[in-house]
Formats: sequence, structure tokens, C-alpha cells
Amino acid sequence: MSLRWEYEARGFTEEARLEAPSHLRSPERPCIFDKKSGVRLQLTEREQTALEPLIGRMSNGSTPTEVAIAFDLMADALYNRRLGYGFEWDRLASRTANDWDAWLKERLRPLRW
Repeated sequence: MSLRWEYEARGFTEEARLEAPSHLRSPERPCIFDKKSGVRLQLTEREQTALEPLIGRMSNGSTPTEVAIAFDLMADALYNRRLGYGFEWDRLASRTANDWDAWLKERLRPLRW
């Protein structure tokens, strides 16, 4: 489950990439897609690494709500970073998998019914 943002692994946009003229093609990279505005952001290596603790917990159709909320927070922070507001991204990107586990247990578990 994803609320606003969706992760697209490598190869997802390959068909569109092959139809583009060769001088407009970019290397195949994973992206995140904003369902609200239609914006697709290609991820850099550092951004991909920062998102890995959450991407590893996601699965098609059965992503826990807590993980989807955390992914949306990260994606919003990444989008804002691209607009020039990088503080939130810097704070969230420095979290490790253990930090995310603790955050998910402490902050979002009370949301469960």
C-alpha cells in the first residue's frame, strides 16, 4: 500500500526510455512516482541507499501501512530537497534500518486498530 508516492524499480520505465531519441535517454535508474502530481523523480545512488531500509519492507499489494507512511515521508522530503528545502531529507536520510524499526514501533504502532 502506498499513499501518495510509488517506488518504480529499474526496468519499469524501460519501454518509454527506448522510445525516446538516443540523445534524450538517461541511464536506467529507479524512480519514485507522485500519484498526485504525476512527477517522476529518478533516484541517485545516495538517494537509493537512503531509501533501501524502507524499499526492502515494501511488497506489491501487501505493504504494511506503517511502511507506506514512512516511505511517503521520505519521498516528500526528497521532493522538497529537489525544490531547495533539504533539512528534512538530511535528517531522514541519516536513519539506519534499526532507526526505522524503532520509529515504526514507537510512532506508528498506536495507529493500528
